[in-house]
Amino acid sequence: MSAKSSARIRKTPDKKTKRLQRWVRVWHYWMGALVSLQLLIWLGTGIYFNITPHEALKGMAYSHQAAHKDFNFSAADLISAKQVLADYPNQQQLALISLDSNPVYLLTKTTMRYKHACQQQTLINAYSGEVMNIEPSLATRLASDSYMGPGSVISVNKLKPPISEWPKQCNPLWQINMDDDLETRIYINAINGQLVGHKNSDTDLADLMFKLHFMDYLHQGSFNNPFSWFFGLMSLLLSLSGLYWVGENLVNKRYKLTRRLKVKS
Repeated sequence: MSAKSSARIRKTPDKKTKRLQRWVRVWHYWMGALVSLQLLIWLGTGIYFNITPHEALKGMAYSHQAAHKDFNFSAADLISAKQVLADYPNQQQLALISLDSNPVYLLTKTTMRYKHACQQQTLINAYSGEVMNIEPSLATRLASDSYMGPGSVISVNKLKPPISEWPKQCNPLWQINMDDDLETRIYINAINGQLVGHKNSDTDLADLMFKLHFMDYLHQGSFNNPFSWFFGLMSLLLSLSGLYWVGENLVNKRYKLTRRLKVKS
């Protein structure tokens, strides 16, 4: 047997190696299909984000920041912060805020990092010292302060988490529905009366695009979810299987580099 024949026999892969190579190819094809599909979704949703105005993405068509209103009160008429803290001890923070043009003490028992986290807060009437609750009438007035559209209020609903349009929100919200052309919904935090945001028919499509872009198929309101982890793992395996395939082709000398020589006439 010649040296060339024996070398050719040694290079022939055994059954296990052939099986491994076949499975690497099959998985590479399927992982490539899955990753390519998500990449197309990324591309399509990315184009949508670029061509869609920021106001439509954020539901700001009929939204505006309420103008700052100076307190119209005498400090002597307010109960002191010291008295409030004496009545409600063990508070981490006390702030004097304006709510519906009235002075209100906002007590925070535990300071939260994010506004959507479960707030442990209490509103105290700065005149009487009584606890205030965000009632439907007050929530409606607060919502109207942030609205500049042509519609009027048609309904007011109190929502408890989980809330589909605000999946991260841990606090109960007041939903104020307007009868304008965009079907605007205004959301007020039922704990502290702060504006959470506006939603409308434009944001319905935008929310769907964000869900597809960030693979938030479990509706967690975050890109840090199991589908993102799975896609990252698939991308890693796709890269590794591609490298294995390239290495195999190099070992077996399947890549041929040819050089064209110019013939002078």
